[in-house]
Amino acid sequence: MSFATRLRTAVPLLLCLTLALPATAQGRRPLGVRAAGAEQQWRALVQTPGVLRDSGLREALDSGLPLRFRLRAELWRKDEPFDQLAGAQEISRAVLRAPLGAGYTVEDGRVQRRYASLAAAEAGLQAAFAPGLRPSVRGRYYYIVRLEVETLSLSDLDELRRWLRGEAGPAVSGEAPVGRAVERGLRRVFVRLLGLPTRRYEARTGVFGVR
Repeated sequence: MSFATRLRTAVPLLLCLTLALPATAQGRRPLGVRAAGAEQQWRALVQTPGVLRDSGLREALDSGLPLRFRLRAELWRKDEPFDQLAGAQEISRAVLRAPLGAGYTVEDGRVQRRYASLAAAEAGLQAAFAPGLRPSVRGRYYYIVRLEVETLSLSDLDELRRWLRGEAGPAVSGEAPVGRAVERGLRRVFVRLLGLPTRRYEARTGVFGVR
C-alpha cells in the first residue's frame, strides 16, 4: 500500500478518534504567573505547582518515557485600538526518570541536572522557567504564559536534544522527504491516541503599570 493510500485511510480515523478523546486534562491548570515588582524590573514570575504530580504524566515518567515541557511567555502592552506584543520567549526542557529509579533528570540539550525526588525535579523545572522578558518603556502591561507538556519516545528525545543545541534535524532542515516527515508526524499522533498524555495550560497576569 502506497504512503498516499495509507494517508487517505488514516486521516478520517485520526479525526474520529481525536473528537472522542476526553478533555479532562485541559481543565487542570497547575500553571501560574505574576509580575514581579519594580525592584525586579517587572519580570514574569512563573509558578508550576504540582505539574509533575499529574497522574498521567507521572505514569509516563515511571514507564521510562521522557516528557518535553515547552513554555512560551509573552509580554503584552495595553494600547488602543489593539494591544501590542512587546516581547516573547520560549523555554524548553526534557524530564526523564533516571535508570533503576535513581531519581529524575531535567535537561536542556546540553546540561543534565539530576534530582533525587519528584518534588525536587519539579522545583528544578520551575527554576528553569524564568523568562528574561521585562518592559523597557513606560506603559500598562500584562503577561501571558502557555505551557505544553508532551510525552516523547526515546528517539524523539534525541531529536529534541539536537534541536535544543541548535542542530536542526533532517525533517526540520528540509533534507528529509516530505512523505517521511508527514508519516512520522502521523505515527506520533497515533502514539498520542494510544493514551500517552499531552497537557496544555495557560495563565496570565493582571494589567500592571510601569512608570
